[in-house]
Amino acid sequence: MKELNPEKVFVQYRDIMNPYGPVMGRFYTITHSDITAELFVFVASNYAEDQITKMRDEVRIAWEQYKEGIALIGSVIVDGNGVLGDASIRNKIFYNEMPTALQALRQADRFLFDKEPDLDNTSVFIQFISDNPEYNITYDFGVIGIYK
Repeated sequence: MKELNPEKVFVQYRDIMNPYGPVMGRFYTITHSDITAELFVFVASNYAEDQITKMRDEVRIAWEQYKEGIALIGSVIVDGNGVLGDASIRNKIFYNEMPTALQALRQADRFLFDKEPDLDNTSVFIQFISDNPEYNITYDFGVIGIYK
């Protein structure tokens, strides 16, 4: 996993969200700039639709009930729904860059994790949405704490 530069991660809290909570109902929209390599994490009570571009290269993640606890469950759009670009290339980029996006989430919301250290044991599942069954997969990215 490559080292994340914390100076390139920017967070914006919206709605009722603040650096310390609440956990449930917390939605993350992670975007980036190809030019500056900056990562933007929006924490809100819904996804930041105003930050979604026609490239559809955002990562969406939320805290959800899962089995007897909670998990971070998210998605990316590989193809379909008017998304431009080669599905195999988009799939590979999303998969290879997901650790960076998860590091950005963990960095941006570090105050929440400092307040609630057990959250670092939360599993992360990301669905890669695709019309092609080869790419339409939900991946287990381990626990969020490994992205500290």
